[in-house]
Amino acid sequence: MTGGNLLKIIQEIRKFDPQIESQAIAIFFLVGLEAGLDGISMQEIARKLDLAQSSVSRNVFKLSKLKNGSTGLVEYFEDPKERRRKLVILSRLGKLVFETLKDYVKQ
Repeated sequence: MTGGNLLKIIQEIRKFDPQIESQAIAIFFLVGLEAGLDGISMQEIARKLDLAQSSVSRNVFKLSKLKNGSTGLVEYFEDPKERRRKLVILSRLGKLVFETLKDYVKQ
């Protein structure tokens, strides 16, 4: 990925929230790459990105409730197999954004 592509990704994501942090962008891409239909747990996100659980929770919440009034880029829900665990997936909007931006990562 070139520096120009990284800047393009950041600019596109910041259209949804001008103050979005790099941790949130990393979480968004990890969810897009690995969540599938069943979702990825917040614990797994924390482990894969070497982040504190509290940081993951805060950023997932921010990604689910964006400031511009959109429905958000991710959704999270209780794991039906283990109620204390939260799973994260891309929202409909998140899938569209991810599909648009993932090509920039490959270049």
